[in-house]
Amino acid sequence: MVRVFNHWMSPRKAAFFVAEETVLVLALLAGAALGPVAAPHPVESHPDVAPALLGAALAALAFAGSLYFGDLYDLHVAAKDRAEGRRLLRALGAAVAALAAAYLVLPHLLPMGWLPRGSLTLAAAGGALAVLAVRAAMPAVVGPPIRILLLGAGERARRLARAIEEEADQLFEVVGFVAAGPGEGPTSPLVFIGPLSPVIARTRAQVVVVAVEDRRVGLPVNELLACRTRGVQVTNDVSFAEATLKRIPLELVRPSALIFDEGFRVSRVKRAVKRALDLAAASALLLLSAPAMLATGVAIWLCDGRPVLYSQERTGAMGRTYRIWKFRTMRRDAERMGAAWATDRDPRVLSIGRFLRRSRLDELPQLWNVLRGEMSLVGPRPERPVFLAELKQHYPLFAMRELVKPGLTGWAQLRYGYGSSIAEMGRKLEYDLYYIKNTSLFLDLVCIFHTARTVLSGRGAR
Repeated sequence: MVRVFNHWMSPRKAAFFVAEETVLVLALLAGAALGPVAAPHPVESHPDVAPALLGAALAALAFAGSLYFGDLYDLHVAAKDRAEGRRLLRALGAAVAALAAAYLVLPHLLPMGWLPRGSLTLAAAGGALAVLAVRAAMPAVVGPPIRILLLGAGERARRLARAIEEEADQLFEVVGFVAAGPGEGPTSPLVFIGPLSPVIARTRAQVVVVAVEDRRVGLPVNELLACRTRGVQVTNDVSFAEATLKRIPLELVRPSALIFDEGFRVSRVKRAVKRALDLAAASALLLLSAPAMLATGVAIWLCDGRPVLYSQERTGAMGRTYRIWKFRTMRRDAERMGAAWATDRDPRVLSIGRFLRRSRLDELPQLWNVLRGEMSLVGPRPERPVFLAELKQHYPLFAMRELVKPGLTGWAQLRYGYGSSIAEMGRKLEYDLYYIKNTSLFLDLVCIFHTARTVLSGRGAR
């Protein structure tokens, strides 16, 4: 894993993306370039390259967008889909449908001869063949999983192994555990007892992750140093989990270790730039969304009368409270029995409210909170004070969320969705800690980019 502007990324995943896009663009250019040649009556003896470039660009956008919305840039999802190919076929079908619409409409909008229909047709064919070829060769392009040996065989190591198997995009494979303390005897063929070097040779491990229950007991420091001198990577469980899972697991992290961590710092310059971007984006979005906001208000009024807007107290940066504004999506008497988290198919939600939540139109009034400086476009989800005391009691690290402004969208909202219980809020906190520790303008742009897919797909709404 490599760190790009504070955000951990997989170089092999990036290499696969670059390889696929390169092959796709080359195939699209080749197909689009044949359009004027394949035309029954070529307009010129030396066709202009502009139609080919435009056709290839449109086709590349259609294919890349369809693969992205189908989660097919998630290698774990893509690997599962290789057997049946349903997601891939749906993505290719969506791309071809989008190009078919362009085939019918664009020639009537652009100047004569600027986009021959043959360019789009052949670009679509070339793009589909390129995607199928690269996806078939995905194992060879990505390479075999990196072999991980866990130093430790207790619950701490086993939890990390399960998380790697479920969340690490199949880029890593746990090949064994080395018992390093009392009570960590062999309970499975993957548990080894003895010196590290023979186990590493036997399992051909490439990375040793220290995941012992207590480092003060039985940590083989000399053996770990010897591993490093032989080219075997050695890391601790928290750092490895952060880089591969994009979260900081609460069951692994020691709060005292965060005191000396290099993260959790944002310079004044970055804060000023982030604030300037918030102001510019919020102002533009308020102007662009004004018609949609007016229509939303009218729809709520017709469905359930007034009030159209809903105000609620939330906790922001440094523990300061403020009032958040949203379009009302629940009945007026929704909290007559007291505050409660929203749940799936919540009966308190209005019929129009479900659509507003799926489309995120109910969040638009919070742009006013962004303009006032109470919120940012990207940050942790703002919590209600009535829930905050209980959450801090269960998870003391919850207070670290107050180091940054809450946001309209955020890393935890995108990676985990909505939390409706203490346990789910604990898991969301792990993603919030990752964002707070590694906060950067680049990570904000990543969140904004992924938010567009979430909004268009209606995922995670309750």
